[in-house]
Amino acid sequence: MKNLYLLPILLCFLFAGCTSVPKLLENGEFEKAYAKARKHCTRDRAPKIKHLEQFLDAYAAVQARDYAHTTEILRRSGSDKWAPLYELYSDLHKRSLDLVTIAPRARELERHPELLPATLEAQREDARKKAGDHYLALVRPLLQPALAGEKPAAREAWSLHQKVAYFLPERNSEFKRLRTELQDIGTLRVLLYAGSGEFDYELTQGLRRFKRFDRGWTTILTQAAGERIDLEAEVSFTHYSENLPTETCNTIQYEKEVLDWVERKKVKERINDSTVVEKIVVIEHYKTVYASVTECQQEAGACAFGEVRTYLPGSEQPEWISTLSSWKTWSNTYRFSDGDARALPACPTQGGYQYPPSLHELLSNAVTAFPHHARNQLIRQYAPRKSIFRDLARRE
Repeated sequence: MKNLYLLPILLCFLFAGCTSVPKLLENGEFEKAYAKARKHCTRDRAPKIKHLEQFLDAYAAVQARDYAHTTEILRRSGSDKWAPLYELYSDLHKRSLDLVTIAPRARELERHPELLPATLEAQREDARKKAGDHYLALVRPLLQPALAGEKPAAREAWSLHQKVAYFLPERNSEFKRLRTELQDIGTLRVLLYAGSGEFDYELTQGLRRFKRFDRGWTTILTQAAGERIDLEAEVSFTHYSENLPTETCNTIQYEKEVLDWVERKKVKERINDSTVVEKIVVIEHYKTVYASVTECQQEAGACAFGEVRTYLPGSEQPEWISTLSSWKTWSNTYRFSDGDARALPACPTQGGYQYPPSLHELLSNAVTAFPHHARNQLIRQYAPRKSIFRDLARRE
């Protein structure tokens, strides 16, 4: 039955994949029609006449639409038009090269000299350079505040320079140092360290396990290593709560009938009127025996509380505070038996009584999780999953 439900879905995909080039053109899906027609003409050495005709139809439709779009955009004022024009001219140029390769004898280019590869290439290059100049012009007013240390300006300038790198790759070496500097200024570096006080040794040991964290414009490190630090994050222990050691026991009673002793008794038995024989009769005597199994559960625990605070370097006023907590529990289960062993189930005993760990030991183990929790909270606060790099790119 399940296959019957899947059949209509599979048929939908099948028919969608088998849509003809003329049908796609009729529906206005020019890119799909062109891609399909091009595939038909390039998969065989000698394409069929029908496929060539469909290719020319799709070529004419998509080129006419995009060229009309370029004409429309060119009428706009402002330099922001050059980036979309570059993409359009790139597509037009690529298709014109396809035409020369697939249908060199076609007269399309004679009828439309504006779509000659050389003409489109020149227009593409002109749009590329002007688009790069457009983004350079947007960067200039941001440079002074960015180089003065303003992170939003540095991040915006860096993002715009990625556009410059795309449109003007020949000038990458010229701007390489500036982009590196902008990225460095725009990056927020947070130094996570253990505050002085109780359990500072455990906190320091926990911090040593972490590697450098980088996401978007945020870096979290546990060792400065000569780098500029924008925020200092102190993790510390503040107080605790304790669950005193407890022990709860539960006893289960068992009873069983067992063979107590065997009695052998001589008896005479008459076989016939003249014969009597003597034989021994075995009589088993049973009794009920009792036993018990006691299972005990020992438990203890402690919860450590702490804080992570961020400070500007040299400041004593915290910029942000978040609380931390970590539980550490201990438990032990053991069983012992009493009574007649013959009434006991298999494996009636297990383990034994243990002395619970000290409060200091429990808290020490709990505090070792603080650096991990503090690092995660810093990531959520300063480096959320949604990347600032992607946000800036979308704004463009």
